[in-house]
Amino acid sequence: MKKVNILSYLSVFSLLFVIVYFVISPIFLLIQGLLPESHTVALRLYESFREVSSVSIIGQFLRGLAFALIFYPFLEFFLKNRRGKLIMFLSMWAVALIGSVEPQPGSFEGIIYTFITFWEHLLVILAVAIQMGVFVLLFFKLMEYFNKEKKQVKKEKEEVLELDSKKIKKYSMRFLVVHFLTYMIVGSIFYEISGYGEALETMEIFKLWRPQEEIVSVLLVFFGQIFRGLFLALLLYPFYHLYINKKNGWLLLFLLMFGLTALGSPLFLTEFILFEGTLIDFFKELVIGIPEIFSQMLVFSLIFFFWQKRVELKSN
Repeated sequence: MKKVNILSYLSVFSLLFVIVYFVISPIFLLIQGLLPESHTVALRLYESFREVSSVSIIGQFLRGLAFALIFYPFLEFFLKNRRGKLIMFLSMWAVALIGSVEPQPGSFEGIIYTFITFWEHLLVILAVAIQMGVFVLLFFKLMEYFNKEKKQVKKEKEEVLELDSKKIKKYSMRFLVVHFLTYMIVGSIFYEISGYGEALETMEIFKLWRPQEEIVSVLLVFFGQIFRGLFLALLLYPFYHLYINKKNGWLLLFLLMFGLTALGSPLFLTEFILFEGTLIDFFKELVIGIPEIFSQMLVFSLIFFFWQKRVELKSN
């Protein structure tokens, strides 16, 4: 396969991402506008899809750029694998939205932590599925068009994933254990030191959150993270053989985890640049969430990678 020029790749990926987003966005907003206001409280608050503006264009360009950078180390894998389109689609839709670290419409975290309605979740899930499906199909078409050796690529698409059920089961259990423990421990530490209690009472984005002390909320967090951990483990398994045998494979795993579930979220980068208020207010909001997410993903990636690496060495 001809080596892809990184600047051309990043430009095409990001611009195409912006174009597809703003094709889907007006349709989503039209449907949202036809629904009663009482049924769209979360949709209007979180704004998974926005009207065309300088902020939304820059936000979606940065989001597309983030996806492009995350996928660049795996680009050859996507193009050679017969299921490359499906794997990229699931990464951009299921991992980045449903498995996102942000409690928002369409995500497990949104179900666990907020009172967002079923229909709001469903509408965002379907809209993002269409958005990412269209994007992936167009992106692969463009890659084939620009690749003069596309016939050779097609021949090499016979590469298949290793699907050993016992290995996947053990891998998933280790992934779940490390995910659950790092999520709970790191989350508890940051809840105590980062002023989450005050933020929950004052920041508008938290007004739909469930009371965290109730038993229902505790059970949702406990069982929700078990389900979310297994969900992420299975969706990220196709990348396993690409990072596990590399010296700095933990960094690739961190890139996938933090990049997809945080930077790939419909809200994260747009909200980051949508800053109002003083610089002090900006830094106050910055310490709510981002350091916790970064730390949890980093600790997870290090522990899981070296544990799994040790298992691989023993099995060989």
